[in-house]
Amino acid sequence: MKSYEKEVEIIWADMDPNQHMRHTSYSQYAAHTRISFFAQQGFPLQDLAKKGLGAILLREQSTYIRETQMHEKLSFNMLLKAASEDYTFYTIEQEVRKENGKLAARVVIDGSWIDMQARKITAPWPELVAAVIDELPRHKDFEWKEPTYYRF
Repeated sequence: MKSYEKEVEIIWADMDPNQHMRHTSYSQYAAHTRISFFAQQGFPLQDLAKKGLGAILLREQSTYIRETQMHEKLSFNMLLKAASEDYTFYTIEQEVRKENGKLAARVVIDGSWIDMQARKITAPWPELVAAVIDELPRHKDFEWKEPTYYRF
């Protein structure tokens, strides 16, 4: 897949006292984009949970570049920036762009998978890798990382 994007319109509930989009809204829309991608590929997170696998967030970093305001439309994409070879750990970078194409923010997350019965980090199933992770658009600077990179 070359790209995946989700468009959102900033609503009143997204606003902070300074009348621009609050920081938590960026995180929520970024997460919604990631979850929507999994569902579109046939693996909604609630189905994974029923089978005992959960996606977990290890770290999230947001960088705000341009102010955004109510009623603006923003586009959230997602690119796989790094991963361990078995995809137990991964890094996704998401660019947030305004309607004019200018970069408004960047959200970078490190994630993993949890066996919900054992409550331990685990590798994703091969069918999940084939249907979802291998379909994630790759960042131009994609690199394989040792699992120790993800130990904070």
